[in-house]
Amino acid sequence: MTARLLAQAGVRDSLRTYWFWLNAGVFVVGGLLLMLFGQVDVTVLGYRSYGRALAGLMQLALFVVPLMALLSAGVAISGARETGALDYLLAQPVTRGEVFAGKWLGVTTAVVVSLAVGYGVTGAVAAVKGVPAPPIALLLVFTSILAAAFVSIGLWVSALASTRGRATSVVLTLWLAFLALGSLGLMAAFVRWGLPSSVLEVWSLLNPIEAFRLAMISLLEADPGLLGPAGAALLARLGRAGLIVTASGSLVAWTAFAYWAGRRAFASAS
Repeated sequence: MTARLLAQAGVRDSLRTYWFWLNAGVFVVGGLLLMLFGQVDVTVLGYRSYGRALAGLMQLALFVVPLMALLSAGVAISGARETGALDYLLAQPVTRGEVFAGKWLGVTTAVVVSLAVGYGVTGAVAAVKGVPAPPIALLLVFTSILAAAFVSIGLWVSALASTRGRATSVVLTLWLAFLALGSLGLMAAFVRWGLPSSVLEVWSLLNPIEAFRLAMISLLEADPGLLGPAGAALLARLGRAGLIVTASGSLVAWTAFAYWAGRRAFASAS
């Protein structure tokens, strides 16, 4: 109950901040532009209409969602610690575990709501233009899972950081690292060092951004060529259903592990 009340307070605070509306606006504007100017040369879920637009929405989510989740979660605890609000909160009859759970629920809910606003407007326009609803719904569900994973990572950093500025620096570095160390970014290094392709395949599943990309391309039944070499090898080895389950499991595992690590770090913090 305490965690739920703290989460509700966190959501209300988020609704008053600029980042919530900025994030929703990015998906509204980006989604509308993609739907209005999307081409029809990519097959998605058996439909050719606006397949490129849907693939564009997925790419937009790859870049924007991890960043907005990390930034909002990264300052959730460190910011309160810096201003002294955390000391006041912990002086109340609440446990550190309840505070951490409330922060996680609040930030995650706020991020998902901002995504729902963006995808909702895009979906409405897409429906008017004859684009099927299932792909938009799948994008929202899996983008929300991606957001939850990065909220957990961001809160883990926030629990360890002493100041808001330090937390922001760390989460920005993590965001850039996950993007730069995607399967395409590592291809040159793997060729140069002569590492086995199996290592690249494993990393593609361990990197949450890559796992999201592989799961979405497989779910949308898009062109297998979009998977890249590592993704194509995984598809051949695991099959479409197996790749979806494994990639989704990676995102869930990141969410659970980072949440556990962050809660443990926060519980032991002075």
